[in-house]
Order: sequence, then C-alpha cells, then structure tokens
Amino acid sequence: MKKYLIFDFDGVLADTKETNIRALYESGYQPSMEAAREFEETYANSKPMHGRNHTMTDEELHAMYEEMAAFGKKVHEIGFSMFDEFIDEVLKLEDTKIAIVSSGSQQYVIPAIADSKLEPTHILAFENHHSKEEKVEIVCKDWGIDPKDAYYFTDTLVDVYELQNMISEDKLIGVSWGYCAKESLRKELKREYVLNNPSDFTQFFL
Repeated sequence: MKKYLIFDFDGVLADTKETNIRALYESGYQPSMEAAREFEETYANSKPMHGRNHTMTDEELHAMYEEMAAFGKKVHEIGFSMFDEFIDEVLKLEDTKIAIVSSGSQQYVIPAIADSKLEPTHILAFENHHSKEEKVEIVCKDWGIDPKDAYYFTDTLVDVYELQNMISEDKLIGVSWGYCAKESLRKELKREYVLNNPSDFTQFFL
C-alpha cells in the first residue's frame, strides 16, 4: 500500500536551529543570541501564530512574506547541514509519495532539497501560504487523498497544535532531534508516535 509522507523541513530534514538563531540575531530581529534562542524555543512550543484562523490584514501578510524572504536569504547565506541519516532512512521506504510543507522560506528550503536525494512532489514553504493546514490540504488534494491518510513528521509542538485536528493521531509523528525534545513532544503525542532516532523511521512502518 502506498504511503503518503509529508515532512516539515527545519529540525526534521535539516539541522537549522543554530543557523536560524544566528540569522535572527544578525538580521536584527532579536537583540542578542540569547534572545534569539529564547524566541525560537518559545515559538516551537507554543500555539501557532500564523495558522489558518489567525487573522491578519493583507498589509500585515505582505510585510511578513517580505520579512521571511529576507530572513530566508540570510539562513541560506549562513548555511546548515541536513539530517542525512534520517533522509537515508526515508529513501529506504518503498512505494511512497513525499512532500515538504514548511514554515521556513523558499530561499533555503528549495535549494537544500534540490541538493538532497529526495524527490518530493511538492515543496511548499511560507511564501506559498502562511498556514500549514492550507498547504497540507493542497498536497493531499493533488494526491487525491484525505489528509487523514497522510503522515506528517514534525519536531515542534506548534505544528502538532496546528495539525492535530487534520492529521490522524497515529499519523502525526514527532522526531526528537529537532527543536523540541522528546519530553516536550510527548505532552501532546503518545510515546509510540515520537521517533528517538532516524532508524526508528523504518521500524515504525514494519
């Protein structure tokens, strides 16, 4: 049976945490590295600020898109590594469709995926839409499936909060090598739905 896999990018496929913290500081969004780190950790563990139901004016959205593009260029400039061990595990799984749905910027997500061996049908970043719910629905509509038939892999509680009414409980999967530790993820996800190591990915589907 075909498996439909949607991945967050930052913290799941890419080791971007320290790069993002540095970019926040160097771009002037945060006054210090300490403040940038606190901002990232608070965001990862909080309710979504840009979900489908979050109301923003067109002007506010436009400003946010411009800021994200500029921030994304900085992240790309600084650089980061990919979680190659996890990507290798993903590539071992047969009969899959893969998509990337990220709150990050196209400026760094698209080049990084292009350099990987992954072949996603979709790479949807912040510039495509601010809401992950909307982006997941786009992917699933194109795939011809209900969102509850897709897996979504994330490393943050903010994603869990946004998607837990759309993705089935047994298909919303946390990974513990990203922004949120496994103890945080287990506040909302059952133990069996949090991967501790990349090798747990293929074991999960056995």
